[in-house]
Amino acid sequence: MSADQLLALVLFAFAGTFSPGPNTAIATVTGANFGLRAVVPHMLGVPVGFATMLLAGAAGAAAIVLAFPLATQILKWAGVAYLMWLGFMLARSSTSGPAQLSGPFKLPLTFLQSAAFQYLNPKAWMLSVATAGAFFAGDSPLTRGALAAVIFAVAAASSIAAWASLGAALRGWLARGQRLRIFNVVMGLLLGATALWMAFAQ
Repeated sequence: MSADQLLALVLFAFAGTFSPGPNTAIATVTGANFGLRAVVPHMLGVPVGFATMLLAGAAGAAAIVLAFPLATQILKWAGVAYLMWLGFMLARSSTSGPAQLSGPFKLPLTFLQSAAFQYLNPKAWMLSVATAGAFFAGDSPLTRGALAAVIFAVAAASSIAAWASLGAALRGWLARGQRLRIFNVVMGLLLGATALWMAFAQ
């Protein structure tokens, strides 16, 4: 991989992971409701989960998934359904304290849940397929995939830390009155809107 390609990959990784999406929303909500320490498993799980996706893509899994449109649609709609469910549960949380969610993938997410969630995350699939198509062509695709996995791991961990810190920084202000309740409703609606956008985005 040339120096220009490497720079392009680094810029793409940081732009893709820092831009708003399911992982950043979950990190912000978790930080605001439960504090920065509760986000650590998510901060570690996202890079690991996405790194395995990139390595699988380098080994040809991305091409296999794209070759079977039904599999692509199942993954996409499973992710959209989860985001809609999480957004709905967050928005209807009636407590003025930390959001009380139940069921699978309830907040705060564990390390394994965060890693596994990447396979249901439509944005993660978009980034994985785009990375495979743009950077894995040529000699030594697995080496390229391993390099991309490391770069995205650093970018993803940095992004989760930044967004979680933002949420945690708001905890004191949100603790007054119904502010946390309103924040959770707004974030729930934004998660739902994100899911709908990803459902119909090409």
